[in-house]
Amino acid sequence: MKKLLPLLLFLLLTGCTQADQEALDELYDAFERNHDELESEFSDMLSEVEDGGDREAQLKVIYDEMLPRIEDFRRTIHNYTVTGTEHEQLKEEMLTYIDSLETLVELNGEFNRTVISYNPLGGTEFKEEVDDLLAEIESQENLVEERYNQIQEKYESLNSGEGS
Repeated sequence: MKKLLPLLLFLLLTGCTQADQEALDELYDAFERNHDELESEFSDMLSEVEDGGDREAQLKVIYDEMLPRIEDFRRTIHNYTVTGTEHEQLKEEMLTYIDSLETLVELNGEFNRTVISYNPLGGTEFKEEVDDLLAEIESQENLVEERYNQIQEKYESLNSGEGS
C-alpha cells in the first residue's frame, strides 16, 4: 500500500498538469482564432471606412460592427477557465490586449468624428487636434502590437517549460 500511494499521487498530478496544459492550449487557440478572424474582418471594415465617403456610415461600422465584435472576443476569452498562476496571468494579458484593441478602435472613431465636425475656418486648432489624435492612435497601435507579441512569447515560454 505504501508504494501504491506515491504512484497514485503521481498519476493524479500528471493528469492535472495535462488538463491544465490542455485548458491553456484551448484558451490560446481560441485567442488566436478570434484574433485572426478579427484582423481579417477589421481589415475589410477599415477598407470600407477608408473607401467610403459617408463619414456617418464609417462611424456606424466602427461603433455598430467593430466594437461589438471586440466585446464578443473579450467574452470568449473571459469564459475560459485556466488554472495556475502563470496561465491566469496569460489570460489576463489577453484581456488587457483586447482592452487595448478596443481603445484603438475608439480612437479611430474619435478621429472620424473629429473629421466630420471639421470646420474649415477653424485653422490651426483643427490641425493640432488631428495631429494629437493621430499621434495617440499611432502610440496605441504600437501598444497593441507589443501586447500581442508579449502574449505569443509568454505562451511559447509556458510551452517550453520556462514559465513553469
